[in-house]
Amino acid sequence: AALACTAGSANIGCANSGARNAKGAGEAVLNLYDTSGGVVWYDTITGNPSAGKGGGYWSHTYDATATSLRFGSFVLTHEAGFGGTFWGGFTIGTNGDPECYGIPCPSGDCDSTHSEPWVDNQWGVKAGGGIVSTATTPPTVQKGVPYLIAYWNYYADDHENRRSLEVKLAGDTLFKPQEVYIGNHPWPYCGNIYGDGFARPLKQPGDVFKLIVHAVNANNQEFALPIILAQYNPNASDSVRQSPNWLKVDLTDLGSDIQSLYFTMFSTDTTAGLGPNTAVYFCMDKLKVVKQSGAAAPAATLRTKALKAAKPSVEVTDHFPLTSYTGGEVAVHDDKGKEVLKTTVKAGEKINLSKLPAGDYRLRHGHRSIPFKKVSK
Repeated sequence: AALACTAGSANIGCANSGARNAKGAGEAVLNLYDTSGGVVWYDTITGNPSAGKGGGYWSHTYDATATSLRFGSFVLTHEAGFGGTFWGGFTIGTNGDPECYGIPCPSGDCDSTHSEPWVDNQWGVKAGGGIVSTATTPPTVQKGVPYLIAYWNYYADDHENRRSLEVKLAGDTLFKPQEVYIGNHPWPYCGNIYGDGFARPLKQPGDVFKLIVHAVNANNQEFALPIILAQYNPNASDSVRQSPNWLKVDLTDLGSDIQSLYFTMFSTDTTAGLGPNTAVYFCMDKLKVVKQSGAAAPAATLRTKALKAAKPSVEVTDHFPLTSYTGGEVAVHDDKGKEVLKTTVKAGEKINLSKLPAGDYRLRHGHRSIPFKKVSK
């Protein structure tokens, strides 16, 4: 059963909140694993935690009542819905699976041209496991050790006036960011080289895939730190420069009196109005901050001042305004989570939705999970 850290079910994924998260006066480290105390994360994990396929992720990832994760002083956003067919924000992975499940196919049980195999295998990290020691460069990792997986719900940030990937401290305490470890997720890592159902390879001059760390201070001023996860490289045989290892990122330039960090992503492979085609995942571990003594953020201003005005969801008449890169399976669910359409599209083909009645839906194709409204002509 899920463990509630606070009253109600808003924080059903929790971690020990004692000394294992306090590394010094005022210092807090988001530790899912600590050699002095063992594994900090103690909620349930699906299947074999070290399994290479399918299993090894937080069992409440698709639970619509799970609206955040809590690790000691840290509170991270999480969301799920549409009848258990969608998740976004942060979740936990443990299997450390670094394999490609699109192109090329590592075994005989996956589709070598589409994104479908990734849906059941989206719980890995290219580094091969969570961090057990930062004493080496790159850090020492181990399969079965937990780490954070982040999926950026572009539509929440750009259409729904909220941040899908946000980290705060409990009680809205202000803090000074210190450092974090960022890892490439296998889906975009492999897609940047080979492409997938939506994404083309990043093999054109100027191609880049970035993670952007945003810091919002007590005065609602924003500061941003871009991190290049992948970049076109004309001198490499695969034309893409990206690292399979955990990368230590210095966050001190983001300033002090910070009320929240939130993350967005950027890819040169983007469809206007519909966000990146590149699978918008990354992995994270051991975020370190220093609490600002006695300071508390103005809670009433969180999530409002620095955000865009809400936009309506995508409106569709007969065809969804997006073509598939390599083709593949498309599934559509209604607002109750019921699957109302499943079809296969070819490369370059638009998705025909003409048989659906007017209403609100969510379309799934590859990493894309897009809310839309079907309207009459």
